Amino acid sequence: MKQIEKLAHGLTQQYGTSSPFELCDYLGIDVFGPELPARVKGLCFQNQEGGSVILLNRTLEGQEKKFCCAHELGHVLLHPGLNAQTMADLTNLCVPRYEHEADFFAACLLIDPDLDEWSQSYDPLTVDQIACLSGLPKRVVDLRFNGAGKR
Repeated sequence: MKQIEKLAHGLTQQYGTSSPFELCDYLGIDVFGPELPARVKGLCFQNQEGGSVILLNRTLEGQEKKFCCAHELGHVLLHPGLNAQTMADLTNLCVPRYEHEADFFAACLLIDPDLDEWSQSYDPLTVDQIACLSGLPKRVVDLRFNGAGKR
């Protein structure tokens, strides 16, 4: 998990942004917002030219859209060439592990690393408070702090 944290931090430092949309632009990853089935928030794949494409359900808005883009960017960078649906249908590979890693990448990208240091120096924030402040799902904030051996 440390490598994933380093990757997210490195991208933020290199490009001066933690916005997954801006990072996709810098990295040449196309992001589109088609109408997808309600249960599908987003997905990523490689196009015929070998470039990566992220699809985000057009119904997503705000922080949910930003989180979904960061999650899919995590898949593009951490699991190049893998398609979760094909893996689930045709293999015994551990798809939940890949989802967990993509969630962790998104959390590392979207939660300011200084937040934990600030929180410990002053009045400690709870996972619920950080989730409320960041607009991210509580499970993702919990993964960022508790799943990575912090807090």
